[in-house]
Amino acid sequence: MKRLLILALFATASPILVFAQDKDSCASFQQTARATYNFKPSRLTDSQRDSKSAAMDRFWQMVKANPKQLLPCLRSALQDPNADKWFRFDTSNLLVELDPSPESKTIQVRSYTDVDLDDVDLRVWVTVLALRGFEGSDVSQAGIRWLAYPQARYFLPEHGGYEVKAFEGALFIFGSMDESQATPALLKIVNQPNNPGRENALLILMDQATSESLRALRQIDPGAFSGKAGGRLRELLSNPDLLKPRSKPKTNRDEFIRAFQEMLDGDSSGFMEMVSRVPDGEKDVIAVLKPEDLPVVRKVRRMIIASGNQHAIEYYKSFTDILMALVWKPELVK
Repeated sequence: MKRLLILALFATASPILVFAQDKDSCASFQQTARATYNFKPSRLTDSQRDSKSAAMDRFWQMVKANPKQLLPCLRSALQDPNADKWFRFDTSNLLVELDPSPESKTIQVRSYTDVDLDDVDLRVWVTVLALRGFEGSDVSQAGIRWLAYPQARYFLPEHGGYEVKAFEGALFIFGSMDESQATPALLKIVNQPNNPGRENALLILMDQATSESLRALRQIDPGAFSGKAGGRLRELLSNPDLLKPRSKPKTNRDEFIRAFQEMLDGDSSGFMEMVSRVPDGEKDVIAVLKPEDLPVVRKVRRMIIASGNQHAIEYYKSFTDILMALVWKPELVK
């Protein structure tokens, strides 16, 4: 995994520090860590940023040069709840780079969740958490923090300067997660009248398209929300405009399942060819898929939104329309 930091890190010719392999190595490691990570990035001047970037480079090089001895020290330091939050955020990326195990990624999620958001590159923060969410981590606490953060916004230069705001970032985080993890967290936010992210959480909750989320929505008063969110909720609970299946599908079930599985395996060419050939293929999907196919459709939707751009949002909506057409029943919302 490529190193992800808020600071621009530059290559240096500084010598690599190496510790002797003795019982005091972790104590020496901790001392060097405290001396290196003794600052808040958001408070640095440009010259200070350059100096601290070089120091962090040396720290990373030190660990990479002697991982057998120092990786256990790093892992132990990252699990200390009293450790510096910026240190935990930054070096959790190093941990995952050297040991991309589920245990390391769990530590990374905790470190990302706890960091001061003023100190981080928000795009990095959201993107990594969305990836971990797709992989199976519960990143809901980070999503809750994002929705409460006043400066929740960043831009995607390679996508025409697209602005990711509070709703989009929350969709990337919560949408990447398994719905069984995301729904309770979203519902918790929705039920807090003073939570600033309440309306965005409701909009995302309405797109979960599960029987559990639909049952939960019937307990929510649409009148407690703005015209947009409240109106959508009323429609969803009473008379949603659901996709209608095509009477004579142009694509069969096996073709869809094969394309979806290939996407999950890293090859989207088959799916894109189907989209090009039948742009309104959603009507075929709901005509030919069976209930047992829903898990793979959900997983594809989670994978797509974890890519974190406006095109992913468009595809997420298309898959949501498919899922809602297959799941929504009057008895779930009455």
